Amino acid sequence: MKSGVSGTGIRRNAQGQRAREEILDAASRVMSEYGYEGASISAIIKESGLQKSSIYWQFDSKAAIAAAVMERGARRFFDSTGAIRVRGKAGSRLQAYLTHIADNIDEHEEFLRLFLTLLITNRDPDVAQVLDRVRSEANARMREFIAMAFEAEGPEVAGIIGDRLAGLGVALFDGYFLAAQIDGVDGRNQRVRDMAQALEHYGTDIASQQHSAAARRERR
Repeated sequence: MKSGVSGTGIRRNAQGQRAREEILDAASRVMSEYGYEGASISAIIKESGLQKSSIYWQFDSKAAIAAAVMERGARRFFDSTGAIRVRGKAGSRLQAYLTHIADNIDEHEEFLRLFLTLLITNRDPDVAQVLDRVRSEANARMREFIAMAFEAEGPEVAGIIGDRLAGLGVALFDGYFLAAQIDGVDGRNQRVRDMAQALEHYGTDIASQQHSAAARRERR
């Protein structure tokens, strides 16, 4: 008897999880196309093909659906954008890291499109908190990549470079993604090289300033 009850519970949990994933898939498509305000619950119900009761069994509001969509998409995106170890000078490392990020962006295009759409159209504070967390993690990951590229400068200077340039790196990828939506993949590799060269230029300048300041302090 216990085995039968347990099996029934497992099947129900699996069915509930499948329904949840179907809702999130449908909401992602609808919100990507119509934005947060235009993505009504009825539109999500129609897109998912599920009953209204199934939607509200899983989520109590559209904001909860949007937040769950972003949490799931962010986890998938960041989990596949882990740090990679690359040898060479800062410039070659940066290009390898940025190519890795660009490849991942291309594979998670729907998530990035939805993220930018919600940044522009969302007015719900609960969803805004999730968007802020995603943005903060993006900055933290970019800082890690940039600091790794300049680790030959020493941990303190590399950390300063990462702090200074993380926001710029994320902003460059915002532009990269928008350009890809408008122009397609043409020029993709050149864009990545240009981004790497820009970050290398600024990072090298920051390192020079930091080393010069350290030398002045030692002479005092």
